[in-house]
Amino acid sequence: MFTNISAILLCCFAVTSNINTVESAGNQIVPVRFFTQTSSELYIRTLNNLKTFNKHPISIKPAEQEVLSTRNWGTFKDYQFKLKSRDKLEKKAKDIKCTFCLIAKSNISYMKNLVEKLKSGEPLGVNEETVRKFKTEAAIILHLLLLSDLATSKWIWSYYLKIVAISQYDDNKRFIHENPFEDVQLQSGVSDFIENCIAEEYLPKTAIESDLISKKPKIHKNMFHDLRGSGLFFGILGGRAYLGTIEFLYLKPFWDDRNQILFRQIAEVNVDWSNAKKRHKLEVAITREFVENRTWMYKPYGRLDHQHLLVKIIDARFYCCCSVVLHVYEKQLSTRALGGQTLKDIKQLIYKFIQDAMDLTAFKDDFLVVIISEFRFAKISDVNDIRDILTRVRAKANEILIELGVSTKEIDWLSLKLNENQLTSADWITRVITNFKDYFNELKGFFLPFECRVLLHFVDDVKLSIAQYIYF
Repeated sequence: MFTNISAILLCCFAVTSNINTVESAGNQIVPVRFFTQTSSELYIRTLNNLKTFNKHPISIKPAEQEVLSTRNWGTFKDYQFKLKSRDKLEKKAKDIKCTFCLIAKSNISYMKNLVEKLKSGEPLGVNEETVRKFKTEAAIILHLLLLSDLATSKWIWSYYLKIVAISQYDDNKRFIHENPFEDVQLQSGVSDFIENCIAEEYLPKTAIESDLISKKPKIHKNMFHDLRGSGLFFGILGGRAYLGTIEFLYLKPFWDDRNQILFRQIAEVNVDWSNAKKRHKLEVAITREFVENRTWMYKPYGRLDHQHLLVKIIDARFYCCCSVVLHVYEKQLSTRALGGQTLKDIKQLIYKFIQDAMDLTAFKDDFLVVIISEFRFAKISDVNDIRDILTRVRAKANEILIELGVSTKEIDWLSLKLNENQLTSADWITRVITNFKDYFNELKGFFLPFECRVLLHFVDDVKLSIAQYIYF
């Protein structure tokens, strides 16, 4: 979905695995486990140029824009600056969401009245263009946040999906009994968000009563004029559903798992997936009914059990695969079966394998951020570093498998037995890594033409905030 857009995110990681504390300006950071994302200059400028209802506009300075669009950083001081710049970018995104939330609140009143007219027999007719405009604007804001994995919020998705439902009114009208825009969950989500915006001074205290939308119409008009002209939203403006369809968000690609993409056996891992498979089959039946009866129009977040189960299955399979790879690598290190350069090459392959998993899952997992950071800077000469990482990855796999109700005993599921030929062969571990990478590439294919990150944002699993890493 986003691979053809210049604002694709890159990651760089910084960690000092052999130093427990780092001192900066008299403060200690324990331990160093940081990562930052890199966005395109176009993306950063687009956000920065948007005007909002905030009386104290957030401005990202040229030096901050430069460091945010630069993949690498030099000194620790440079990294501090990049963290603070990313924090400002997140605040700017929150500012934009606050302004859009006021716009959405006004639009919800319009949509509520429109639905009543439609139910009384009035055709969509002249209102169709307005509904299309509302839908496009919501899609643009969601897409803007997704491009840099900035928090989206459930209320935006709920608002967007309800507009999608009404934009297809002829297909959905026999399922519409009550008014979808009277949804308490949506109303409270919007109200709570606006109150938070006021409390954090992104909006004035009189934001609701003073009707800023009608008093300052240029804010709304210019915001979307600038966004449409930015070049970041060709797909949405061209009418293509880049945010995902209803069927995608409710996992239709996984309703019929003929290829056993979720439950096929993993080489060298002795796990019985039958209980998880039964749970998934039950969830498919409930989700199918939820979609076919258009229940999602009233309660877009009426049930997420299926999505959460799928995410756990994917996580469990990754950590099982990662345990195998790290186990082989640890044995090759401890037996000194391979030369230093060969081990470095293998380590880079493993690092890329973990990094691909992070990209697939939208950097949602702090544990994985820690692991890849430690692994990246672990010394090849110190097998204990790798052994410690392996122990925690295996424990993480066990934890998720237990949550899934998989019949396994702790650690026993790793059935790998290595012989001398395997330990002395770089080709063998390379094939293992390649096979696992091929599997996750196949898994990505089930999400196409969208991305797994869209689903993770929809279920509100991605809540990155760089502020938690800033101690200086």
